[in-house]
Amino acid sequence: MDEPTIRPYALQAGEGWTYRFAELGIDFVVKVGEQRQGRGLGFFELTTRAGEEPPNHTHATEDEFFYVLQGEVAFRCGDDRFEVTDGGCVFLPRGIEHGYRIKNDGDARLLVVTTPVPDDAGWGGFVGSFERDSELRVVPPWERRLTGP
Repeated sequence: MDEPTIRPYALQAGEGWTYRFAELGIDFVVKVGEQRQGRGLGFFELTTRAGEEPPNHTHATEDEFFYVLQGEVAFRCGDDRFEVTDGGCVFLPRGIEHGYRIKNDGDARLLVVTTPVPDDAGWGGFVGSFERDSELRVVPPWERRLTGP
């Protein structure tokens, strides 16, 4: 199978591919996509607040890593519980039900990395599903310059 041409790139603050997580009504900004620029790695930035958390869920195909830029977040993964604040991180392995709760007032800012297990169908993981199935809300200015208006 021929590998797609992947070029190096840089993003400034606020740049990336913005998608809407429709169930929760929040946007997240993909910095490295599983389908678009990556090779099985998803990396995105998320600004959220209490009440916008996803329900408990399980990823069959990817591990997840959260880095808390700002805020206080209580993570759960199976029977384990973790309290993480500014500069802290948590690793959540695939196949274990997990979720999180924002504990602070105001915004929490998270960086999230997903590493999907390759599969024959090329499904990818969480970020890949948005790249394929969701509306791209904001195309970064640098990409518009490369592909036209």
